[in-house]
Amino acid sequence: MTGYLIMFSISFYILICPFIGSEDVVIAQESSLDRILKEGIIRIGTTGDYKPFTFLNPVSGEYEGYDIDAAEMLARSLGVKIQWVPTTWATLVKGITANQYDIAVGGITRTLSRLKRVGMSTAYFTVGKCPLIRTSDQDRFHSIDDIDQIGVKIGVNPGGTNEAFVRAYFTRATIIMVDNNLDIPSKIQSHEIDAMITDNVEAVLVAGQHADL
Repeated sequence: MTGYLIMFSISFYILICPFIGSEDVVIAQESSLDRILKEGIIRIGTTGDYKPFTFLNPVSGEYEGYDIDAAEMLARSLGVKIQWVPTTWATLVKGITANQYDIAVGGITRTLSRLKRVGMSTAYFTVGKCPLIRTSDQDRFHSIDDIDQIGVKIGVNPGGTNEAFVRAYFTRATIIMVDNNLDIPSKIQSHEIDAMITDNVEAVLVAGQHADL
């Protein structure tokens, strides 16, 4: 993993409800809360592929992470149980607007396109974009320009800010779409791809778990 942050910092939020108008939003929130309390269940969407915020443990079958802990605290404070709803970065907002779940958690970034369709909580974590590469390539990649070269392959999970960032700032490198975000580091290790652009907190975590990244 290289030791520089790219371009800008972003903050994480929780998606909460559709925007209609200010009065309608209040009504929607009240009716949703009434239903949650009446049924004793809050439906929470999460991708389960973004450590350390949301991770579906394949052994236990349980969700883990900072946002998972926060969601469980919210449910306890309301006196309700959680119904976890699997989602993807590409369908994250649609799940809210289609009433598939009440809130979504898991290291979600505020973007204009999301704000046009859903409400978002106050920011609770700020990070920067960072490359994850093989340690053997540290002398090869020192900057965005070094990575953004013909022949370099960047792995991207579809639908999130990582994809948006890579498509905006990398014009020469080849973008490889990987459906499961958790599969990208192993593809770097196997030389199927050369780099991953992600949030620094994820890059640091993954690099700490693998000596060759």
